[in-house]
Amino acid sequence: MKQKILKIAKPMRTFKLAMLAALICLTLSFNISAKEKIRLTTGEWVPYVSENLDNKGLFAQITVEAFATQDIEVELGFFPWQRVFQLSRTGEWDGTIAYAKTSEREQYYIYSEPVYTGQYALFHLKNHPIKWQKYTDLHDIRIAATRGFGGMGQEFLEAEANKVINVDRLASDDQSFNMLLLNRVQAVASDVEVGYVLLNKLFGSEKASLFTHSTRLIQQAKYHLVLAKNLKKSEELMKKFNTGLNILKQSGRYNQIISEFYQRKAYRDSIPAKALVRLVHQ
Repeated sequence: MKQKILKIAKPMRTFKLAMLAALICLTLSFNISAKEKIRLTTGEWVPYVSENLDNKGLFAQITVEAFATQDIEVELGFFPWQRVFQLSRTGEWDGTIAYAKTSEREQYYIYSEPVYTGQYALFHLKNHPIKWQKYTDLHDIRIAATRGFGGMGQEFLEAEANKVINVDRLASDDQSFNMLLLNRVQAVASDVEVGYVLLNKLFGSEKASLFTHSTRLIQQAKYHLVLAKNLKKSEELMKKFNTGLNILKQSGRYNQIISEFYQRKAYRDSIPAKALVRLVHQ
């Protein structure tokens, strides 16, 4: 009887050892293959970011490739812009992309190095020109701007808050430009590249040619990746992102991404050549 028990016990030990070895191999394999992941919210803002564009748009591609140099995978979630703010500032998602600095946002986020610099200006109909040097010059006109957008900068936002300028905050850029076409407002505050691409999409090239933007810019708008301050991992993730962004710039890949986007149909057909921003951040 004792001999039979030994014969059974030996195969059992062999089976347990085999299972343990398999478990160790599986664990090592998982650790090697598993990538760190970051979850970022964003909204529709063609051509910088869109669920319907190749690589999800210019800003999205730069962000994804910068994190990829640090072996970090990016998950992008598309939401209405007000929801983007809510999800990212609370830390339900890690952060968001294509944000300009405002005093309100700085309460909730840490900012990356500038990822891209755009131009914010006042769009108007060509037959109703707008000339201005200071915000008091705009007191008698109505300006449309999208709710929650802050790329026009702190000086504009303060002039708006203090009623120096009259701003109608609307649900979308689409609505703002439709209001402008109908002469219900006299100007739209928008990023220049976004504005021209959207005008062409909304109205076609013939009607889009009725619009232009003021030569006096509202500001050069620096757009950033932002991460929620209340997440402990944000500081380390931001360091990795800034390192990755610098790698893209030093290698020439950053310039290549921007150059390729400038050659795409959405840019070529929509944006006057003089309006294209070709700033390279060193």
